Amino acid sequence: VIHAPQGCAHQMFSGFHAMMADAGLSRIPKVIVSNIQNREAIFGGEEALAEALDRAEEESPALISVVTSCVPETIGDDTEGVCAAHPASERIVYIPASGFLGGSSQAGENTALVRLSTLAEPKEPIPRTAALIGEKNLESEVEENYAEVCRLLDRLGIKVILRFCRNIEAAEIARLGEAAFFIIRDERVEEAGITIANRFGRPYVSAFPSGLSGSISFLQEAGKACGIPEEEIAEAVFAEEEYQREQLAPFAELAGTAVALGFEPFAGCHAVAREAMERIGITESADGMPVKLPFYLPVGAAGVLKMLYLWRREKRR
Repeated sequence: VIHAPQGCAHQMFSGFHAMMADAGLSRIPKVIVSNIQNREAIFGGEEALAEALDRAEEESPALISVVTSCVPETIGDDTEGVCAAHPASERIVYIPASGFLGGSSQAGENTALVRLSTLAEPKEPIPRTAALIGEKNLESEVEENYAEVCRLLDRLGIKVILRFCRNIEAAEIARLGEAAFFIIRDERVEEAGITIANRFGRPYVSAFPSGLSGSISFLQEAGKACGIPEEEIAEAVFAEEEYQREQLAPFAELAGTAVALGFEPFAGCHAVAREAMERIGITESADGMPVKLPFYLPVGAAGVLKMLYLWRREKRR
């Protein structure tokens, strides 16, 4: 339920549709708009919100999320009070995004995660389990990144039991309380991740692994957070180091090549690229072969290998 004028909701949802199409997603959530007009803007839009919630309840959903625009915040609507007073209040989660008055998009993402996490209650943690916090439904390379994280966790015998909140059902959120520790996607949602970890009294890893050495430190942090013996962690680290050496071997033909990294599209990409260059023997020069960096921080060894494939292809042209 979007508590806003129709124009505000249309602008948001048009962009949402386009991004879903680009990501190849066809499951479009139903959206109901309270349709604040001139009358509501003057006399208040709480009645319009209550009517929108009634229409939402008629659909018998497992969860009703209420998101506000800047208009109800400007006129002083008690959105939280209307949600709490509604007969379906137990299935309603109010997310105060507040449009232009609510801060940044990043703040909205963190607020959404924290509010949705209240649907879960603390439980006895299941040993060697993790929950991921902050993956996006429209994130680039999301499944590839997830596969790399799972590959690393498998070295420690850790299973991911929840991807909060990537393409999950409302009932699955309850599993958040079962995880032995949390893995936060990146610093963008770190605030929410720490808040959720503190609420459940769980340790956390602050980000997905970035690059080659980042994979090693990720194994060490995840193992420690999950209470895995140091001997097992050391074995996992050794196995990963061997794996990386094997995976980098086919790129030996790039040794001695001078490359120009150019613009850094995402903070940390240069550091990840330069580490891989050092391992292989690639040099950096402003006059070197122009190479592309990924528009996202490469996750684990898989992200680095994908980057190197592109570099090798460029060299062979």
